[in-house]
Amino acid sequence: MAMQSTRDWDVIVIGGGIVGCSAAYYAAGKGMRVLLVERDAPGSAQSGRNLGFVRQQNRDFRELSLMIGALRIWEGIEAELGRPVGWRQGGNLSLAFDEADLISRRDWQRRAVDEFGLDTRMLSASETYALVPQLATGRGVVGAMYTPTDGKAEPARATRAFFDAALGLGVSVSFGDPVTRIDVSAGKVSGVQIGDRLHRAGMVITAAGAGSAALLRKIGLNLPQEFIRATVARTVASPGERVAACVSGQQTGIRQDVNGAYVISVAGGEYDLRLDSWRHMRWYQATRKSNPDAARIDYLAPVKRLLPHRTNSPLADFPPSRDHPRPEAFRVEQARREFAELFPVLADLEIETSWAGIIDVMPDVIPVLGAVDGVSGLLVATGFSGHGFGPGPMAGKVLSDLAAGQQSPVDITRLSPMRFERK
Repeated sequence: MAMQSTRDWDVIVIGGGIVGCSAAYYAAGKGMRVLLVERDAPGSAQSGRNLGFVRQQNRDFRELSLMIGALRIWEGIEAELGRPVGWRQGGNLSLAFDEADLISRRDWQRRAVDEFGLDTRMLSASETYALVPQLATGRGVVGAMYTPTDGKAEPARATRAFFDAALGLGVSVSFGDPVTRIDVSAGKVSGVQIGDRLHRAGMVITAAGAGSAALLRKIGLNLPQEFIRATVARTVASPGERVAACVSGQQTGIRQDVNGAYVISVAGGEYDLRLDSWRHMRWYQATRKSNPDAARIDYLAPVKRLLPHRTNSPLADFPPSRDHPRPEAFRVEQARREFAELFPVLADLEIETSWAGIIDVMPDVIPVLGAVDGVSGLLVATGFSGHGFGPGPMAGKVLSDLAAGQQSPVDITRLSPMRFERK
C-alpha cells in the first residue's frame, strides 16, 4: 500500500500522558502548529494510574532541579489552566523507624538545603505526631523528614486538564492508532508514520512512556528501558478524618484524595518476563543487586497474558489502557496492612478498588530528557521510573522550549538520552 502524506506540522508529540500533553500545551502557546498522537486516550496509561504525589523530597539530585521547576508550575496550575486538578500543598512526610532511617534522611535533607535551598526539615517523633495526629503513636516512628512545599494532585484530572488546555490553543489530536515509525532522512526528523499516512514535521517529541524504546530503537537509539507493573488501591472515603500531607511509610505511599478516600501503593512491583527480557539484562545487574526487592520477577507472565482478567480504573469514567495491566491482590493487601498499622483510626476503611500501571524504568532510575545526538529535530522524554507525574509539567515545558530553539529553563545535562550510548 502506498504511503499517503498529510499536512505539515511544526511539532508532533507522541504520547498523551502528562509530559506529552503539557509539551503540546506549551508548544502551542508559543504559536507552533502541534499534532498530539495518542494510541488510546489522554492519561490512560501511567499518567492517570500513579499515586499522585508531587514531591521534591528524596529525589535523585540529578533530577531535583527539574522537580523544583515543576513545583512552581504546580503552585499556579489551576489558575493557569482554568481547571481543577486537585492540587493541594500539604507537604510530604517520610517516616523514620530507626536510627539508620534518620541518618539517611538527614544526609539527603542537608544536601537539599545546602545545595538547592529546599525547605526540607527533620522532625522529632513528637513533631511528627503533631503534624499528623492520626498516626499510631505505638508504631515505632522515631522522626521524619518533611518538605512543606511538596503537594499532591489527581493524576487523571491533571493530565486531562493539560490536554483540554492544549485543545483550547489549537492542538490537533490523532487517537486510536499508534505511531509505527519516526521518519528520519539524512540525519534529520521528517515526520511520523501513523497507519498508512506520513505526518510531516521537522520536530518530533517522543514521550510515549513504555512504548518509547521500541520506537527509538528503529532509528538507532538503544535505550535500556524496562517495565515494572505497579499496583495501586483506593479505599472508600473517610467521613471525617483529613490528612493533608502525603505520607511514606516503610513500604507504602499514602495520599488522601480530594473526595476523602486514601490512595495507597507499595513501592516496587512486578517484572513480567517477556521474550525479549534478555535485551537489557546486563544494564540492570547492579540495580537488582543493590535493591533486590524493587521488583518481583513473574516468570509466568507470558502465560497469564493469555488468560482473561478483570481490570479497574482509578475513576469510574476513566478510559482503560489497551494493555490492561493486572493489579496484584497481595500488593493490595501489603499496602492495606501497613496503612492500617500506621493509621489505626482509619483501619476499618474498605478497599473500594485497585488498578495497575506500567512504570517505564531506566537502570539509573532517573528519566531520559533532551535531544538525541545525530538526529536533528528529535527530542525524548521517557523512563521516569515511577516518579514522573510530579516533574511532568516541567518536562513538557523543557521540551517545548527546546523545540522552539531555546535553552532548557532548568539543568537537564545529566538526564541526556545519550548517557547510555557512551558506556
